[in-house]
Amino acid sequence: MTKPIRAGDSPIRVEVEAGKSYFWCTCGQSSKQPFCDGSHKETSFSPMK
Repeated sequence: MTKPIRAGDSPIRVEVEAGKSYFWCTCGQSSKQPFCDGSHKETSFSPMK
């Protein structure tokens, strides 16, 4: 299992739309934190819906 990368220590304000699905980054590699951009593909992590 690959170790996750610490994405940061501060909260990130985001605006979301009702009824739209979002995927939270669990690997820490995403450039679109806190959301997944597919960077996990070569790791053992999957985004959280």
